[in-house]
Amino acid sequence: MKEVATISFTDVGSKQEAWAIIHVTVEMVGLCLSLEDDGDIEVFLSIKDCRTLAQALEQAVSLAENQQS
Repeated sequence: MKEVATISFTDVGSKQEAWAIIHVTVEMVGLCLSLEDDGDIEVFLSIKDCRTLAQALEQAVSLAENQQS
């Protein structure tokens, strides 16, 4: 499994430090979300499901940006 990215951010809801860690392996993408005090969850997505998730996140970002106007 190869690590693609580790993204650190502050969770807006809990104000905790958080990380998103993305891994890749044959025909799967691993996504780990971790909160400083509340543990981790890691899921493995098929390529198709990963594309669906990425599209949904893009749409959500666009909608959130438009609500600021």
